Amino acid sequence: MNKTYKILVVVLLLSVLHSPLSVCQAQNWTMFNMQNSELGNSVLAMTSDKKNNKWFGTDLGMARLTGKTWTDFAMFNEKLKGQYVNCLTVDANNMLWIGTDDYGVIEFDGSRWTEHKNEMKRLQMKFISKIAIDRNDVKWIGVTLGGLVRYDGREWTKYTSNDSELLSDFILCVAIDRRNRKWIGTNDGLSVYDDRQWTSYTTKNSKLPDNIVPAIIIDKEDVKWIATLGGLARYDGNGWTIFNTDNSPLPCNQINDLAFDPSGAIWMVTDKGAALFDGKDKWHIYRPKETMLPKDVLRRVMVDGQGSKWFGSSLQGLVRFSAQPVMGRVIDDKGNPVSGLTINCSGVETQTDANGEYYLEIPTNATMTIRPQDESRTFEPESRKLTTVTGALFGQDFVASSGMVAEGTSTEKVVVNPYLEQGYITITMESPVAEVEFVDAKGVSIRTIPQYKNEAKITISRMPKSNYTLFIRTAKGEKKLQFNLK
Repeated sequence: MNKTYKILVVVLLLSVLHSPLSVCQAQNWTMFNMQNSELGNSVLAMTSDKKNNKWFGTDLGMARLTGKTWTDFAMFNEKLKGQYVNCLTVDANNMLWIGTDDYGVIEFDGSRWTEHKNEMKRLQMKFISKIAIDRNDVKWIGVTLGGLVRYDGREWTKYTSNDSELLSDFILCVAIDRRNRKWIGTNDGLSVYDDRQWTSYTTKNSKLPDNIVPAIIIDKEDVKWIATLGGLARYDGNGWTIFNTDNSPLPCNQINDLAFDPSGAIWMVTDKGAALFDGKDKWHIYRPKETMLPKDVLRRVMVDGQGSKWFGSSLQGLVRFSAQPVMGRVIDDKGNPVSGLTINCSGVETQTDANGEYYLEIPTNATMTIRPQDESRTFEPESRKLTTVTGALFGQDFVASSGMVAEGTSTEKVVVNPYLEQGYITITMESPVAEVEFVDAKGVSIRTIPQYKNEAKITISRMPKSNYTLFIRTAKGEKKLQFNLK
């Protein structure tokens, strides 16, 4: 396969992107295709090994990226005979397991190839879709048109819908949970096998949103995240939670692949872009028109050992996203969103949207400081320092307060910032220490702080609900204000 270029080319998306933040974000995206790498344009599989080599299966064979150097393992070479490399898996010994269309399963240790010709013919192992490795180093091989194959290093065993309770012989994915159970996605539902018994989940006997299951990933709590053509399903063993275009920002209900990043956030690819989800209620959507993602179907997603995200497409090659997303929200002291507020992250700026939310892209493993900018407000916290960020960060929130100016005989300016929704107040003054007293509507002293330190938090969440007069006494005199604690 002839390739013209063997140097990685960083393509900057320059049109319609002019702000410092936008340029920074554009530089975080890199595209690879037949013009600047050893890839075919249809990316079918991706994995990363223990040496941080990236392996890519395509419709033209296989390619390896080591640092900035590509190695081409083209179709019909001496050993890798398969044109289509559909899946790639690395075992505990750093052996690469390769699933092909016409040549079954092939092992590769970096120099030596091991084929399984006899087993491929005997078990009709064509169109390999997935190779998963369980806790006993047993390989579970999904065959698109031929069921599930078990290989323990000595014996090969095949399971089909005719001789087992496997829902379908059309296998799309396989995942292994903490109890060593096999979760098998098919075109007719989800089968689970514990080496003795089978369990099935379909749209008829569960809340699975669609019977076509392209991908399954399992988190540290053994919760299953299931990609379907009807949205994303979360199953914890007791109940189901479904996320789709009706109840979430998902750009499309057809989810093709899933991956965790080091923070536990979920990356997913669809027919209309990619999505990032914290697993609870926070999302960020990556659309082709706003990023360097291809406009065609995104088929695969991978997060490597360095935290970079890789997106494989059907026709336009591969895209790497090398930054870490940071998201947060700014509200005022009454819980209302603060829009149009500038957020500065070590020189890179963005603004909060109508919902008070902001989004930043920062370098992996960077140490950065996020600081809202508005001289008329105070913020809690004043800033956030991010150290060695290795995954997506959600909930980097700030509370903004315009403050209430206290009046009285003191010559200094005293401002009370009432973060009532959060259950505390702070007082800003020139003096380092003050006496603070809360007096209720009946003139009864409810609480006194004799040595209040400037800008410290005063918890008010457990105080009786009442109208209060707040007295602040310093060496320069006394000031007071009234507020209502509802």
